[in-house]
Amino acid sequence: MDEVICVDAGSWGIAWCVDHEGRLRQLGVGPDARRATVDVPAAFYPLAHPCWGEDPLRDTPLRVTHADGMLTTRLAHQGSRVDVDDMVTRTVIETRDEIQPFTVRFCFEADASCGVIEAWLEIVHHETGPVLVQAYDSISPLFVGGEFGLTHFGGGGWAQEWAPTSERLTPGTKVIDSFGGIQPHLQRSPVALLALGREPVTETTGAVLGFSVGWCGNVRLAADLRLDGTLRFRAGANPVGAEYRLDPGTTLSTPKVAMVWSEAGLGDMSRRFHDWIARTGVRQPDRLRPLVINNWEATFFDFDHDRLVGLMDRAADLGGNVFLLDDGWFGTTFPRNDDDQGLGDWQENTEKLPGGLAALCEAAHKRGLDFGIWVEPEMVSPRSELYGAHPDWVIRDARQPREHRQQLALDLLRDDVFDFAAGVVDSTLAAAPGTAYVKWDANRSISDPGSTALANDRQSNLNVDLARRTDALMARVAAAHPDTVMMLCASGGGRVDHASLRHFHEVWTSDNTDPVERVVMQWGFSHVFPARTMAAHVTRMGDRPLEFACAVALSGRFGFDLDLAALDPDELRICRHAVAVARLTQPLVQFGRLHRLLSPAAADSPGAVLAYVSDQGDLAVVFAYQLQDRPTDGDQSVEIPLAGLGTSGTGPARFRAQQLRLDAGAASFDVEPVGAPLEVLTWELAGRHTAGTWLLSAVTR
Repeated sequence: MDEVICVDAGSWGIAWCVDHEGRLRQLGVGPDARRATVDVPAAFYPLAHPCWGEDPLRDTPLRVTHADGMLTTRLAHQGSRVDVDDMVTRTVIETRDEIQPFTVRFCFEADASCGVIEAWLEIVHHETGPVLVQAYDSISPLFVGGEFGLTHFGGGGWAQEWAPTSERLTPGTKVIDSFGGIQPHLQRSPVALLALGREPVTETTGAVLGFSVGWCGNVRLAADLRLDGTLRFRAGANPVGAEYRLDPGTTLSTPKVAMVWSEAGLGDMSRRFHDWIARTGVRQPDRLRPLVINNWEATFFDFDHDRLVGLMDRAADLGGNVFLLDDGWFGTTFPRNDDDQGLGDWQENTEKLPGGLAALCEAAHKRGLDFGIWVEPEMVSPRSELYGAHPDWVIRDARQPREHRQQLALDLLRDDVFDFAAGVVDSTLAAAPGTAYVKWDANRSISDPGSTALANDRQSNLNVDLARRTDALMARVAAAHPDTVMMLCASGGGRVDHASLRHFHEVWTSDNTDPVERVVMQWGFSHVFPARTMAAHVTRMGDRPLEFACAVALSGRFGFDLDLAALDPDELRICRHAVAVARLTQPLVQFGRLHRLLSPAAADSPGAVLAYVSDQGDLAVVFAYQLQDRPTDGDQSVEIPLAGLGTSGTGPARFRAQQLRLDAGAASFDVEPVGAPLEVLTWELAGRHTAGTWLLSAVTR
C-alpha cells in the first residue's frame, strides 16, 4: 500500500501520495480525503503543486529562474513530519529539486476544533547565486468534475469595500487580484468562496470551500477551469511586479492561506471561520469591545481643547466608553489643520491643545471615559519637518515621487524608519498616560515602488518585504502595549486580513457609513470575520433615519461618529435608546454565533435579517433591515422563521420575543414581551428604511 500523507481538519482534509519519481500527487480534497487510499498507480493522480513546465496547459503556482538560468523545477519528495500541539496538527512536507539544491517545504496547520487548515510554502536554496522566484502561490488544490461557483468581494476602491459578486465559473481563468501594497483590500478583499456542485449554495445547504489570505500586501486568487471539468484554485501573494530575488541560504515564506470546508452551507462555514479567528486570530477575543465615540464627523480638523471637552461631556452623558480623538492634533511648524501637511511631526499642537494630550486624557477620565487617539505612523507629508530632515526616508524610485492625498509612504525596510514608526505609537501613548485606545490608519497606496534599503537588482522584492516588515511593526507595537485596544484602519477597510488582525482587536470596515450600503458590506465581511472585529459607527452619511443608522451599527461593534452637540431632543432620545440596546445586546453580537436569515441579495428581498445566538442557544438578538422601498398597498410584513437558531435541553428551542424599539416615540427602549412562544417573527415593513430588533429568550417545548 502506497503511503498516504493527509492533513486532517476533523471534518475534512487534504491527502497526497508520492509517485515512483518522487512527485507529490493529490489524492483528494474534502471530507472523503480523510480516508483516501491509493487505488491506482500514483502517477495517475494529478500533480499537487505543479512547477513551471510540468503542466504546459496552465499557469503554474511555482515558477523559478535558477541561478544557472534554468527555467524548470522538478520537486521530489524528501520526507514529511507531523507535530501535534493542543488542538493544532502541524504537517511539513519537504521536497527538493531533482538536480538543483532548491527546497520547497509545504507547511500546514490543521485545527480540528474549527475545521480550518492554514497552508503556506517555505522556499530555500543553496545554489551558486540568487534565484528569481517569479510565482509563489501558497496553495493550488485541484478539483475534478462537477460545476463550480465563485463568490468574491471587492469594489472600486475607497468606500466600496465588500461588494459581493457571485458567478458560475466557465472555462478559462478567473483572477481576483489586488494592488497598492499598503491598502490593497480597498480594491479586492483577500477572501473567496468556492461553491462545489450544481446546486446553489445557501446559508444552510451545499458544499463550499472558503479561502482567506492572511497578507497585508497585494493578493491574488485565481480559479482555472478547463473543459475537462478540472479546476485548479491558486491563492497567495500577488507576484505581479513582485518577482522575488532570493539569496542562497535565505527563506521566502509565502502568506498563510486559511481554508474551511463546509457541507452545510455558508452559515456553517462562517461560524467555523469565526471560531478559529476567536481562538487564534485576534487580540483578547474574550474582551468586550468598548462603545467608542469619535470626534471626526463632529469637528474634522477644526477643534480646540474646550470643544473636545464639550463633546466628552455629551459622550459621557450618552454612556460611551471611549472618546477617540481623530486626525488633527499634532504639528507645530506645519500644524495639521488640513490633510495637506504635518504628517510625521507627531508633536502636540499646543495652540489647539494648550495642555496637550495629557490634559484631554485627564478630562476624559474625570468624566468616566477612556481616551483614544488616532495615528498614521507609516506616512509623511512633504510639508513637514520630518520630510525636510529625511527626504530619503520615503518609498520612491529615482523619479520625483508622486503624492497621493498630499502624502508619501515611509520606507519601513530602513531600520531607522522602522524604529521611528514604532516610536510614533510609543511616544504618543507616553504623552497621555492612561490612553486606552489607538486607531492606526494608513491613507495612501504605493505609487513609485523603490527602496534605498534594497540593492538595485532587488527592487521588485519591495512588496513582499514591506508586507513582512509591516507585520513585524504591528507585532512590535502590540507587544509593547498589551492592554491598549487597537483598531486597524487603512483609508477605511484597506487592511482586513486575518494575519494583520492578530495584532489588533478590531478593524474599521469602511469609510462608507451610509447604513443602507453598510448592511451589504457588513454582510460580506461576516462570511469570514466575526462581529467583535467589525467596528460600526452611527453617522449622518446617506441622510438616513437616525434610528435606522443606529440599528445597523448595533449589529457590529457599536459606536458613534456624530456631532453630539448638534442632536435635537428627539435625536438624543434615539441615541440613548441605542446605547441601552447596545448594553443589552453587544455581548450577544460580539460573542454569539451568527445566523444570516435573509440575504439582501436574495430575489425580491426587502433587505437583510441576521441573528446572533448565545453558545447555549437560549438567548438571541435578531436584526432586520429594510433596504428597498415598498409600495403602500399589498403585503407589508415578512415572516422570519426562528427554527434552528438554538437548542434547549429537549431539542430545538422556541422563543419568546421582546422588541427593542429605537424610535424617539418609544417611552423606553423596549416593548413588553409577547405572551406565547414563537416559531416565526413577523417583521412589519414600511415605506422605506425601517429596522426591527428583537431579543429572544428560549423556552423548552
